Amino acid sequence: MGDPGKRLAALIPSDAEVTEVAEAVARLVAMAHGTRSQRTHLNPSRDGSEAVADRLRADFFRRIGLDSLLTAGSFL
Repeated sequence: MGDPGKRLAALIPSDAEVTEVAEAVARLVAMAHGTRSQRTHLNPSRDGSEAVADRLRADFFRRIGLDSLLTAGSFL
């Protein structure tokens, strides 16, 4: 299998800023109670994988009859 850690690290752009994590946390904390999402994405590779994961999660919830959790402001 080689070294998957090195291959994963190679996917991250060299100009990715670790401060993006702190900024994302600060934005969430600053949001009013009841408006914070329960899930947020930070993807420095900008490859769109978070959108795919959200779509798959939403499809799964629809298949098992939990459509009510897919309302605006839900964590999906």
